[in-house]
Amino acid sequence: MITIVKFIRFCQPLSTVSFGDSNTMLLRQNNVCLNLWDAAPEFTLLDQHGTEVSLSDFKGKQNVVLAFNSGVLNESCQDYLHFHEEHISDFEALDAQVLGINMDSVERNKEWDDEIGGLSFPLLSDHAPLGRTTLKYDCFVPKEGYGKRALFVIDKDGIIRYIDVLKGERGACPNMSSLLDVLQSLEE
Repeated sequence: MITIVKFIRFCQPLSTVSFGDSNTMLLRQNNVCLNLWDAAPEFTLLDQHGTEVSLSDFKGKQNVVLAFNSGVLNESCQDYLHFHEEHISDFEALDAQVLGINMDSVERNKEWDDEIGGLSFPLLSDHAPLGRTTLKYDCFVPKEGYGKRALFVIDKDGIIRYIDVLKGERGACPNMSSLLDVLQSLEE
């Protein structure tokens, strides 16, 4: 049996994360707080090809891995998106659809996607109205004016089952072992 941790901050191994008295850590900002077992906020955004993608498109069909990032001009976020691309077969094997989300325009996402030869997952633009979905998921950094790198696993019922927020240094990527364990538990 897998115990799913509420929140793993900065991709630290579980043994190094301090949880305090409540045994939970909450992501708080802008008076928004999403927790495990909350219903994931619905959204409809355009991907890099101009196609509408809604979270509800996957309800009852596939688990979803939401990969928020600050934008394709940021090298750390390029690395972050490449990380998900490198592991796409792992996600597909566990019936999970990756959705990248940033606050760049559809055009900027398309240009970068073309430069790298194309991602095999949708890269969604939360550009207009600026950052509405990023705010719903508490992934906006107000003093910087962009979204942070964060990962949410949403099960087939639309429930948040995993949250991982990465700190800013280049090369920080999700804990793949924990992520795959969570996805595997959803298939059992």
